[in-house]
Amino acid sequence: MTPAPDTGPDASEAWDDLLRAEFARAAHDVTPGPAPVAAVVRAGRARRRRRTVALSVLAVLGVSAAVAAGATLAGDPHPAAGLAAPPAVSPATGALVPTAAPSAPRTPRASATDPRIPTPVRTVAVGERVTAAPGWTVWLTREGKHWRGGEDDMEQFRSVADGNIDLRQPGVSHQSEGAFHSGLYYGTEDAGRVDLVDAKGRIVAAALLELADRPGWGVWYAVTAERGASLSVRLYDRADRLLSDLPAF
Repeated sequence: MTPAPDTGPDASEAWDDLLRAEFARAAHDVTPGPAPVAAVVRAGRARRRRRTVALSVLAVLGVSAAVAAGATLAGDPHPAAGLAAPPAVSPATGALVPTAAPSAPRTPRASATDPRIPTPVRTVAVGERVTAAPGWTVWLTREGKHWRGGEDDMEQFRSVADGNIDLRQPGVSHQSEGAFHSGLYYGTEDAGRVDLVDAKGRIVAAALLELADRPGWGVWYAVTAERGASLSVRLYDRADRLLSDLPAF
């Protein structure tokens, strides 16, 4: 390339024409690379997906807020209970990840030792021996309750046929021998449980025995942690109604 002579405006225009010609010739020798069409498409799709996710999340949050506000105005003390959490956004794909609705609160169940639960009544045959506690045996006959044990290990008997018990009215009797307690319950064919209650209100549930033909009476027995405790005895039906209360002695 020859330097342009400094001879005025015409010489400057000639120099410019010469430069344009040189640049055009150099550009003609350059082969342009392919346009990054695929990358541009991917970037556009990613932006569109992020915009859609953002709008969806905002819509869900708006609906949740409206429902919670409506529940509050309606006087619901727990307006958020039962509402599903807003969906999360996957950081890898940008897609919505549904979140499960919270489960309903569990209702506490009564313990298996809850004295309010009716005690299953065990059906026994006439004269069938039942081990009521270590060293104690109980059995039923048509005439009443029989038991044996303790230090003397003597057989004892409580009659239901001697006229001392009114089988027409619900009631209980109580025989106490150290930590072993037993007695009759009678006047009902719907016995649910027999409770022993001490002076502090602590309860021991008794076991129940009846003959197969349900004669309207049965036998209860229980073992307490203390010997000679002062206990009241209460008879309930299966609907948890108190039928009889024998004060402590």
